[in-house]
Amino acid sequence: MKEQLLTFYKDIAPEAYHVEDAAYMLGMKSADEVAAFMDAVDEAKRDGLLMTKDGEYYRYAPAVAKGMMAEGIYKSYRKSFGFVVGPNLEEDIHISEEHRHGAMQNDKVRVRIIGAEKGRRREGEIVAIIERANTIIVGTYDRQKKFGFVKPDDERITEDIYISLDHALDARSGAKVAVEIIKWPEGNELPEGRITAVLGYEGDKGLDINCIMAQHKIPFAFPEDVLKETESISMTVLPEKGRLDLRNEPMVTIDGEDAKDLDDAVSVKRLPNGHWQLGVHIADVSNYVVANTAIDREAYSRGTSVYLVDRVVPMLPTILSNGICSLNAGEDRYAMSCIMEIDDDGTVVESTISPSVIRVDRRCSYREIYQALEEDIIPDTLVPLMPMVKELRNVAKTLMDMRHRRGAINFEFPEFKIILDGDGTPLRIVKRERTIAEKIIEECMLIANETVACYLRDHAPASVYRIHETPNAEKLAALQNVLQYLGRNERFTEDVTPKDVQKFLESVSGEDIEQVAQVMTLRSMQQARYSANNAGHFGLASECYTHFTSPIRRYPDLMVHRLLKKTMHWHDGYSKRDDDIAYLAEAAEHCSMQEQVAVEAERDTDDLKKVQYMERYVGEVFTGRINSITGFGMFVELENGIDGLVHVSMMEDDHYFFDEDHFLLVGRRTGKQYHLGQEVTVTLIKADTERRQIDFVLGEVENLAALQRRWLDKSMKRDSQAGRKKGNAGSSAGGRSKAKKSRNGKSGSGKGKKKKAHASRKRNRSKGKHRK
Repeated sequence: MKEQLLTFYKDIAPEAYHVEDAAYMLGMKSADEVAAFMDAVDEAKRDGLLMTKDGEYYRYAPAVAKGMMAEGIYKSYRKSFGFVVGPNLEEDIHISEEHRHGAMQNDKVRVRIIGAEKGRRREGEIVAIIERANTIIVGTYDRQKKFGFVKPDDERITEDIYISLDHALDARSGAKVAVEIIKWPEGNELPEGRITAVLGYEGDKGLDINCIMAQHKIPFAFPEDVLKETESISMTVLPEKGRLDLRNEPMVTIDGEDAKDLDDAVSVKRLPNGHWQLGVHIADVSNYVVANTAIDREAYSRGTSVYLVDRVVPMLPTILSNGICSLNAGEDRYAMSCIMEIDDDGTVVESTISPSVIRVDRRCSYREIYQALEEDIIPDTLVPLMPMVKELRNVAKTLMDMRHRRGAINFEFPEFKIILDGDGTPLRIVKRERTIAEKIIEECMLIANETVACYLRDHAPASVYRIHETPNAEKLAALQNVLQYLGRNERFTEDVTPKDVQKFLESVSGEDIEQVAQVMTLRSMQQARYSANNAGHFGLASECYTHFTSPIRRYPDLMVHRLLKKTMHWHDGYSKRDDDIAYLAEAAEHCSMQEQVAVEAERDTDDLKKVQYMERYVGEVFTGRINSITGFGMFVELENGIDGLVHVSMMEDDHYFFDEDHFLLVGRRTGKQYHLGQEVTVTLIKADTERRQIDFVLGEVENLAALQRRWLDKSMKRDSQAGRKKGNAGSSAGGRSKAKKSRNGKSGSGKGKKKKAHASRKRNRSKGKHRK
């Protein structure tokens, strides 16, 4: 019984599953079988093999003690140490440089616990590398006479990569390149690689974004087999048996002015009983992207479109995303329509979900819908559709009220857009306003997603959901501590509800602590993700939610469309695997990971352009607010959304320490305090485009050059101190010397070249030829 139980939870790890549902899935029906099953659960829990989550939910999470083995992901920190992290580890495992054994950033590893004293962090030694993460590395090529090196841009990858000339693609010194690792480091050996792409040279347009794309493994183009497959796709749209013919139904799309992939249209009308009939019509991508084809495999691999600061990297080829799948006005398109009857309370009393054929009457932008509704500026072509647009506003407000009564949490953080010129130079940063136009579409999509999720929950054997779990208890406790210090006696219990959080945020609206409360509350939240297990969506106060409305740019939405068709016994567009629980769990995890890759890449490109924008303002004084505090300093956010670090070493009026319980920086001698939300004056002293970092100092600066020298000295001192902690194997030079020494006396042309290469590289660097 116990083995059967553990096998079940191992197979779905790191997912959690309700214990009674697990018993049902394993065929435990009689009272005796269920009792024996629960005994096995208790035993597995005592043995440290199962961890409870939200009371009745369990997941496979073996506890780790000294001498035991664990698996996780290696995360490098500076050059001196790292951690092994993972969903099945209760806490991170510290890895010193001497116990890293060739592991690189994000590698999946097996680690042996070598220190696990109570009350101290666990120490580990990596004993095996299960899966390499850095198959492609971006860096700068350094050409020598008979070989070359690539120095990775990512400082967390500490080894240079040896490149033989026949693997160099004729790159010149200084080229930014993408390198594929062909030989991984063993012991003290450095990795070897081959250049797969020359991304460009200094001054090339778009080079900075190309490097970030390569770092995150975001593809630059579609494979030939994918493009060839698109050529055979029919572009003809005709009525089909079983499809609702809605071409005479008035409907519009409402998007940003620069949007090219239009995957949702909306329609609404009042019914004789006073209810609304709201139609949300989504591009029927599953009609064109068939499971297990080249297009589908590429879409799955990408998982999502990526919206970078200067470009969009689509999930599907543009002939689909901007063409036949895009709901362009005046053209017949296949769609999946969710038609809902909604009463005055915002409740869906009846719904129909069906494949359809539609024709959008007009493409609208957010700006013109806002102007039409709020400023009475209405283009002639929009006049005939205004009665419907006004009903869209009415139903959206009703849905907003419904969500508010339910307890949905609304964070009002400002958004900013970076405006670039034709060469990619940032010109200005503008605040994005979220108007009634954006809210109309948001509410329509939310109710459609929820309606589809409930339908699949009730009719499909399995599905994929968008879940947002209960806030982290420890972070909620930290929030309470901060609020108590600020004079608010708030209490959040373990069974906190969305309504509790909503009421709290509303209670501080307009107060001095509003920003602190919003930031700390958001940090206490879990990250939304995809899952085959319906755990509900805390932030939306929804018991059942999925993503249905963007199949052009999100693979989970395409999966949901296929599930709908399979449940309806539609004649095509799905396959046997689509409702298999194991496939759904694996795909949900993959898509969640790809979503995070996209988010990180988008954030990196934004950060880069923000730093480039601020370069021109070095030495200038700004007013901002503290939006984050750590042990090494505090981040100050300016009115334009840009934030930078004030390092504690540059707060020279006192020695400051981090009061973690109250999120304060406190001066040991003066008692002076800095807290979240506090307004401060800062001077910009550094905008580092290479590291994508902005540095401030407090107050106005009289002698900028002297202060910058002091900042640089302290920065180098911090790096030096981190290096000394590593011992003989720690510093960059020490690491290279150690690698060089290990090769002495060894035969083989490749290793001999690398030995000479290191010696040559060391001489050149001593002459200053390779400084940046």
